[in-house]
Amino acid sequence: MMFFFLNLSVFLIKKEVPKILVNLSLVFGIISSLGNFLIGLFPGDGSQDLHNFVSSFFFLGGLAYCILYGISELKAKGISKLQALSGFVVAFFFVVFIFFTTINYYNPELALELSHFVEWILFGLLMSWIIGHEVSMIKDKKSQ
Repeated sequence: MMFFFLNLSVFLIKKEVPKILVNLSLVFGIISSLGNFLIGLFPGDGSQDLHNFVSSFFFLGGLAYCILYGISELKAKGISKLQALSGFVVAFFFVVFIFFTTINYYNPELALELSHFVEWILFGLLMSWIIGHEVSMIKDKKSQ
């Protein structure tokens, strides 16, 4: 994922987005990527507390980079507003998942299945968001 964030950041800088905004987005992308890597090292069947701690980097970082890249894309020249707004849709599902996970922390039986369902929706939307951006960047490079 880090390579995707690097590629997207370079793409946005070329689209004349303020570097500070792009760099901040990149930092959160790297934090989220690191959290994603650490989730694999500390799966939930080991220490649940450690798993939850490292997964918070992925989910909170993901929420931040979706919002920040969305704002960056709204400021960019030549990027569809629909594509820019798609980051906010993914961010919304990060919020929903974090909400249900917080509920489950205090009462694991209240929304456990719904939390898992939202996590899969989030995963699908995130992969679609990444693929959509890659396709858009490839099309942009071919048109130059």
